[in-house]
Amino acid sequence: MTKKLVWLLASCLMVISLLIVSCGEKDTGGTVTTQDKGQTVTVGGGEEDAGTGPGTASTVGEEQNRPKYGGKLTYPSIAAPAAWNPGAVTGASAEQGSIVIEQILGRNWEEGEAGTGKYNFVGGVPEWSAVGGNLAESFEILGIGEWLLHIRQGVYFGYNPKFEASKLVGGREMTAEDVAYSIEWMRDTPGSAGIVSEPSLFKNATIERIDNWTIKLNTPEAPTTGYLWMLGGGGVQYVWAKEHLENYAKSNEWYDTVGTGPYITDDYVTDVAIKYIKNDNYWDVNPVGLGQGDQLPYIESINYQIIPDKSTRMAAFRTGKLDRLGFREDLNAEEYEQLLKTNPEVEHAVVIVDPMKINGRVDMPEDPYSNLKVRQAMMLAIDHPSIVNDFYNGNAELLDSPARKWYPSIYTPLEEFSPEVQEYYGYNLEKAKQLMAEAGYPGGFKKTVYFANSPASEEASAILKEYLAKIGIELELQPVEFGIWRGMFWGGDIQEWIIDSWPGGNGALFVRYSMGYFRGPNVFNTAHVNNPVGSEPVIEDYYQQQSKYVMVDYAKADEVTKAAYKYCVEQAFLVPMPAPYGYRVWQPWLKNFYGSDDLKFWLRWAWIDEDLKAEILK
Repeated sequence: MTKKLVWLLASCLMVISLLIVSCGEKDTGGTVTTQDKGQTVTVGGGEEDAGTGPGTASTVGEEQNRPKYGGKLTYPSIAAPAAWNPGAVTGASAEQGSIVIEQILGRNWEEGEAGTGKYNFVGGVPEWSAVGGNLAESFEILGIGEWLLHIRQGVYFGYNPKFEASKLVGGREMTAEDVAYSIEWMRDTPGSAGIVSEPSLFKNATIERIDNWTIKLNTPEAPTTGYLWMLGGGGVQYVWAKEHLENYAKSNEWYDTVGTGPYITDDYVTDVAIKYIKNDNYWDVNPVGLGQGDQLPYIESINYQIIPDKSTRMAAFRTGKLDRLGFREDLNAEEYEQLLKTNPEVEHAVVIVDPMKINGRVDMPEDPYSNLKVRQAMMLAIDHPSIVNDFYNGNAELLDSPARKWYPSIYTPLEEFSPEVQEYYGYNLEKAKQLMAEAGYPGGFKKTVYFANSPASEEASAILKEYLAKIGIELELQPVEFGIWRGMFWGGDIQEWIIDSWPGGNGALFVRYSMGYFRGPNVFNTAHVNNPVGSEPVIEDYYQQQSKYVMVDYAKADEVTKAAYKYCVEQAFLVPMPAPYGYRVWQPWLKNFYGSDDLKFWLRWAWIDEDLKAEILK
């Protein structure tokens, strides 16, 4: 099997390379392995017990030194921002989250890795109690879908006198009106990222101004998704000044960005780099540690480098020109081992990388993928154990989506499924051929499959093409430059088959409660399960049950979610590959950083140890 996969990748990737017209790369998602019960996590070269339950974390690294101000963070991205403001590109979220613009709620930094160590945020917010304030200083849950938000006073919009948009806002104080109007703008603007991502949530939301510092948000439809899309989570809702939205919401010029974040956009060389400078009037202070009480942020400026080519990014990291690799750019075991040969001092956290999946449309009868027996045949035709053992050298999970094992309240181990479903994750070519015949495709069929031209997608497409050909499914591979792929994906209506890691999810907190991966007109519901709503009654029933408990009884909500995700696996709505382990790496001089990926979990607290950097690079 090992030799076969090597030959397979060599031959198929050569074919793919001939098809690619332009360069680009797509990241793959990842979640930390420190949410498991009693497992170990490797951080910076050592293993430490990660605790006895989800969300607990060990202390990581050595005793922190007192944070220092100054320095420049050099951080890479594989592509230039597509949308600078919320109305610039249909369906796209503004892309400067936690740098220039901020969300309403955040996380409890005091009880994170730099504080008590109760929570580990490498994989995001681990549980409801870890949610904290941000632009809303605090909040109250009045009922399902009802939020009372107490807006923080003393928050000012960043001010750069070089630009007209910034001069319009004038660095004034943010108020509850700005928060309310930002939500209403997202709700009332056709084609906004909120409307595209979770239309029923936004279209039916109402906001009541209680006073200058308090608003009441009511989300009667899709209330389970309120935190995810509106208030925090991985959503699209940020806060802008009211007058900025009225005048610049549709501008896609970099100099028209204004927000409350720790940094201000200062310059941009198109498709090369963005320069961010420190917001000297930023509102937050460090709540814990040796830097308790320090005004944030610590880092003076950000050099946001746009580097599409992975080998170039790796070379820059090896030579100390990058302080960490980019968002969701986790190395595989071989890449990490090679890096250690030249950079033994590098820090790292172990993650599970979201698995690649192939899917078509279950809502289109003319698509063979809509036939359950075809999907079952596809699962049986892929030799999952050999991929784990031979391709990933045992460093992968057979079953990871839609629920990851680090979330035991919603995860069903493979051995608890029926023998028929357990067989999906094995290999039975003869039964796969039999199912294809029973489905009416004894000779197979041809399908075009689209994917981003990233190494992970190309590897997956090569493997899937080889295996599925054995049951007569002939895949025509169509790699797409990442920027174009992003537009196709966010368009939400791809007619052909796709390969990507985004569909399905992993059951991370709050994402699990939206059911968006398997319900309704959601861009992440790429198989169009239960779309239109009600077309898959089992999923719809689970969603309605879940809605009764989210925000008031999360234990009950998780019971329902676990059953729903089990059903999704049984129905093979998505055909996943195994999920490999990955390594998230950063330079040892990047301090107050513990492996969290999203900028909102680390940027404003991080600092650069210039002395250590000089010592290592001399």
